[in-house]
Amino acid sequence: MKRIKFLLPIALGGALLFNGCQQDPVIEKAEAPRLVSTSPADGTAHLKGNTLSVVFTMDQNVKVTASGIQQVSVSGNATIASVNAYNKDVTVNVEGLENGGSYTVSIPAGVVQGFKENQESAAAMSVSFSMEYVEPEKHYGLEPSASLSNAKSTAQARKLYSYLLGNYGTRTLSGAMGGTAWETSYTDHIGSLTGIYPAIVGFDYIFNNWADRKSEWSGRPDYTDITPVKQAWEAHNIIQIGWHWCVPTTTEEAFDTSGGKRYIDTYSYNTKAFGVENALREGTWQNAEMKKQLKQVAGFLALLQQEGIPVLWRPLHEAAGDYTWGAWFWWGYDGADACKRLWQYMYKEFTETYGLNNLIWVWTAQTSDAGKLSSVSNLQAWYPGDEYVDLVGADLYVTKNTTQSAAFQLVNDSVKGGKMVVLSEFGNLLDIDGFFSENAPWGYFMNWCNFENNQPVLWCKNSDGSYSWNNTAEDWKAALSNTHTINRKDVPSLK
Repeated sequence: MKRIKFLLPIALGGALLFNGCQQDPVIEKAEAPRLVSTSPADGTAHLKGNTLSVVFTMDQNVKVTASGIQQVSVSGNATIASVNAYNKDVTVNVEGLENGGSYTVSIPAGVVQGFKENQESAAAMSVSFSMEYVEPEKHYGLEPSASLSNAKSTAQARKLYSYLLGNYGTRTLSGAMGGTAWETSYTDHIGSLTGIYPAIVGFDYIFNNWADRKSEWSGRPDYTDITPVKQAWEAHNIIQIGWHWCVPTTTEEAFDTSGGKRYIDTYSYNTKAFGVENALREGTWQNAEMKKQLKQVAGFLALLQQEGIPVLWRPLHEAAGDYTWGAWFWWGYDGADACKRLWQYMYKEFTETYGLNNLIWVWTAQTSDAGKLSSVSNLQAWYPGDEYVDLVGADLYVTKNTTQSAAFQLVNDSVKGGKMVVLSEFGNLLDIDGFFSENAPWGYFMNWCNFENNQPVLWCKNSDGSYSWNNTAEDWKAALSNTHTINRKDVPSLK
């Protein structure tokens, strides 16, 4: 706007002055901020969760007045947690959204403002949305199957299962790994410190096909020598066996048998090249390797069957890893469906092809999702099926003297109470009395072993001085002396 001045003479105090008469400038008003979009879009349905960030995006940078924040509202029983403006976005964080609920977030006129002078405030705006309805998870009681999945199970396997079933819900069986190298030095150590020997001794085919690539490892156990297992069984121990299943990463490793050399520590991390999908596909070198190893391990287990020894058989453990962060063993890398098919294939091979009827099949259900307790649907997605599973376990490395009742209920709900739930692997000893007072009666507990300087220790100390778990002799004595605990001296002959 061009300025126009009028100069008029004015007499003041004998002096002639000029008064400049100036017209006020006209300032054009800036346009009010306008809404461009919302996230979620208006009318969005089937949103998940009980919290939501609703974003109103404007056509320019905006601010929200302090008094205006209090005017932002949401319908229903939900609440506004916070309102923030940054650049062009106004974010309204909403809490307390209910299963299947419908909501409208409203911002009245005048709450959102631009930064320009002589500018109108934004008009009223709102966005409506609805949450997905999810059938509430039902909590189940304890109604485990009265029989094993394999109709041809041996008399000893049926007797062991019946014994576990008879104590389930009222007592828990103590257990610990004998050691990792096909021996019992760890459980012997617990027994010597406490004067009480655990009821279950754990073994593992972890070192099968494990050898240094440069030189043969002389410490690899001979799994055809079943003496350690037989001695534990004769002493009235119950036997659990797992399998950290080592596989090769290349064809050359798979078929290098010169000098008995095999591959080392390839059950995890670097074995994506092997893969379940490849192993289950006929005609691949991975398929040939898988079949060869299944036959080999079936031969080991057959030696135990010939001696009338039933086995809590726990392969493919911790398959899902963490549902969000991913699997850490090769049998979980290709996802839930592939892992379930591998379990089912092994089950049929062992029971039908190799006639192994001494096995009680223990599936390990993972309970962690992004480091937090997972959902029933996640556990069910990985579950091989009732007809292929006898017990369901959880592996928990958690705070000492807790009950983990929520984890127990999660696993129990995932199988609708139809399988016995056990603590198939743990670090810190938990609160045994609490198992039963909080309705989390883990059928048995199995402590993983640890060694320092080739000697068994009751703890696992990290390089930074912290502990992955830290049990004491007193902790073990208290756990084994608990009136709810069944130890080796309490186990009858199951022959």
